Amino acid sequence: MSYEAVVFDNDGVIVELTDWSIIRESIRETFASFDVEPREEDVETLLRTTPEGLASVSRTYDLDPAELWRRRDANASAVQREAIRAGEKPLYEDVSALSSLPSTLGMVSNNQQETVSFIVEHFDLPAFEVVYGREPTPEGIERKKPNGHYIERALDALGCPPEEALYVGDSGVDVLAAESVGADSAFIRREHRVGYELPATPTHEIESLHELEGLFDG
Repeated sequence: MSYEAVVFDNDGVIVELTDWSIIRESIRETFASFDVEPREEDVETLLRTTPEGLASVSRTYDLDPAELWRRRDANASAVQREAIRAGEKPLYEDVSALSSLPSTLGMVSNNQQETVSFIVEHFDLPAFEVVYGREPTPEGIERKKPNGHYIERALDALGCPPEEALYVGDSGVDVLAAESVGADSAFIRREHRVGYELPATPTHEIESLHELEGLFDG
């Protein structure tokens, strides 16, 4: 077995997960920028929203959905970058394993493009030839995994056919997104995924990025 390209999810795979409390606070700050006092359920809706959720919240407060989401994503990215600078969102130790992989590497995340680009720069991760996160737009929400849009873009940029690619993630949407484009998947069962049930069977299941090298012949 061999893979021409290996593409990685970001949060929960390369860097540790963000504390959701800081994202919630950034969403409250977003509402405050419109002089709005939100209901807590609307804060939750914008935490992991859908196009329908964004539209509903925007109607409730008579806000432009594109501008609401632009500010929401800008604030969410800002607090995550601050957490990274403060050492509160570090790299996983086993990221060192990437240097031993005989493939072209990429990153695709549901997080903001601004955030994932900062992570690569801050931690000086030269291994990734392409890095794709979400655009801060309603269209970006629609393209989130399990939609395979950004994985397809990454593989196109790398010149790799899906059947020669592996996508590494820590969630069900990662497995489904890989499946949707015809790529193999590797589900990494980190500590935060103990007991987690997947909606589909991944091609591989691993507990450490160091196990990836064993998926290659020779």
